[in-house]
Amino acid sequence: MKYVWLVSREYAGIAEAGGVKNVACSLSENLVSLGNKVTLFIPLYACTELSNVKEFNCLWHKPVKIHVCDKDILVTFSHGICNGVDIVFIGNKSFSEKQAVYTYTKQEAEKNPNHKQGEGHEDAQFLNCLFEKAVIAYGSTCNKEDAPDIIHSQDATAALVPAFMNEYSKNDKEGFYKKTKCVVTIHNAGPGYHHEFSSINEAAYYTDLPNEVLTKGLNGNVVEPFLLSALYSCMTTVSPEYAQEIMDGSTQTAGLSQAFKNNKTYIYGITNGIDIARYDPKNTKVSLLPYSFNPEKKDLKGKYECRDYFINNYASKNIDNNVLEQYGYIEKLNNKEGVLIAYHGRLVHQKGISVLADASNKLLSCMDNVAFAFIGQGQPEMEQLLINVTERYKGKAVYLRGYDRAISRLVMASSDFAIFPSFFEPCGLEDFIAQIYGTLPIAHATGGLKKIVSEETGFLYQNNNSDELFSIIYALCNIYLNSGSNAIFKNMIAYAAKYVRENYSWEKVAQKYEKLYEKEMETC
Repeated sequence: MKYVWLVSREYAGIAEAGGVKNVACSLSENLVSLGNKVTLFIPLYACTELSNVKEFNCLWHKPVKIHVCDKDILVTFSHGICNGVDIVFIGNKSFSEKQAVYTYTKQEAEKNPNHKQGEGHEDAQFLNCLFEKAVIAYGSTCNKEDAPDIIHSQDATAALVPAFMNEYSKNDKEGFYKKTKCVVTIHNAGPGYHHEFSSINEAAYYTDLPNEVLTKGLNGNVVEPFLLSALYSCMTTVSPEYAQEIMDGSTQTAGLSQAFKNNKTYIYGITNGIDIARYDPKNTKVSLLPYSFNPEKKDLKGKYECRDYFINNYASKNIDNNVLEQYGYIEKLNNKEGVLIAYHGRLVHQKGISVLADASNKLLSCMDNVAFAFIGQGQPEMEQLLINVTERYKGKAVYLRGYDRAISRLVMASSDFAIFPSFFEPCGLEDFIAQIYGTLPIAHATGGLKKIVSEETGFLYQNNNSDELFSIIYALCNIYLNSGSNAIFKNMIAYAAKYVRENYSWEKVAQKYEKLYEKEMETC
């Protein structure tokens, strides 16, 4: 048995934001199911959902003072249990006043015009450092025998934990972390996701780390948390393909790849898994779908009942949608003859929204019996590109702005194909969800999307431009429409769903992390 501290700013069912939440939750729960002890550290936000947390104790261990930004700040520790995972909540007003994990909400924007909806918190660096330092300071409230074997930090917002542990240990006569090893997982090394400091002076102000340490984290003029964490930890990322792209510099990293190369940093790639039981289309209670079906058995009747339900309740003209903002609409689509194509995800440049919008325009201009369903939110200019598609092709495209878990799943389950035109993609979860729901993914062959086996579990294309994406969608829609039904794709649909279940369950992925932990512990 290993004792693992898992550190994350988000966690599925408790405080949700991006894909990190799913990894943090599923990895923790499956490590527990494999016989390990896991404690998850997360801030206590205003948006924290405690209904899934059992035995919640608001006062847990003694409070500690954390030095950040030339101030001594008191943090508290609360505790609960969720599916066998011990949860330690880091408490401070800076966290408890936040209505969302990383960005300002509409309500916060209305209260303070300086806080725009969807923009990142202005005190993000402070929040990260306070959280990371609090995790390490928690050790001062514990008995020595309660020290973790592994501290596993998730992404840049928790990446400085190993550096803070190293500094803490220099003055810790008890040697609490003497045998503790650190692992840091990079979920996205792309520009805009590093949470870097603009200068050594800024980094010193927030972290209190010595200049001789901070200089080792320089990437040009900025100080990178990932580079600092690599000094004291094993680095991983969320797919072998993305690990290789980071190390060989073939993906966008704003100079991070070269810095890793200069430091001779090796990055392990372990592909994220998926908890299929949380999405199982055979069980409407967990899938949140209105009808059940079984893609592995080629039973798709319920899938197309879901399509009718989606169009009638969320995509038709003059529907009063109180959950999401609706743009455009879809005329009733014949299940045996029409093709529905989906996109669900963040609307940011990385995701290739411009490619998606251009390809959609080209396809809708020359094909009937085809419709698009877009759902998500993000950069206003990306949202507008999809709004434009719905306005240009009335009755053939709908865009639902915002996020709702049940409706997002319904969109994916209702569709024949799902598009993933990312310019770079560390792993990808939506392609798994699509395959589980009998929806074939069409994706740019980059990073973790390469786990799709082209023409066996989906389709990959090489050059990420709208002409190439249009060509593959056009060809597939023609095959579908000319065959008069989806029968020609049923074998692929069944194989894709089975392939994901057999190869990417979180239990199997957690075993790979166990082996990595063991390897790290052997160096003690």
